[in-house]
Amino acid sequence: MVVLDTDFIIGYLREAPKINKILLNYEENKTELKTTIINLGELYKGAYLSANISENIEKIDEFLKKVEILDLNIEIIKIYAKISADLRKKGEIIGDYDELIASITIYHQETLLTRNVLHYKRIPKLSFQNWEKL
Repeated sequence: MVVLDTDFIIGYLREAPKINKILLNYEENKTELKTTIINLGELYKGAYLSANISENIEKIDEFLKKVEILDLNIEIIKIYAKISADLRKKGEIIGDYDELIASITIYHQETLLTRNVLHYKRIPKLSFQNWEKL
């Protein structure tokens, strides 16, 4: 099972051939696809900032029928707080959204599918895969 990061979903919504190929492979292998409530917020924010708000919201809504949305809970917030504090102490702040996405992924013991390797490689317990290298 994989958690899809925002960059991957945006690529899908823009019909990027590489992403379509990856998703077809996951579909054939019956891989469960997930994303987080945080990624969902990023997607809708992007839609509201776009020139085609209604069309983009419709695309997001349609995509969400194919994935499970992972939400927040107290344990995830504790993971997030530790990750955020540890990164801050090292001077390696990556941003609350990415820290929350990582925390949700860690809690569910999933692998994050992203190309944002620069940020996520700073989080020791996070399993992630760069979709550009698949």
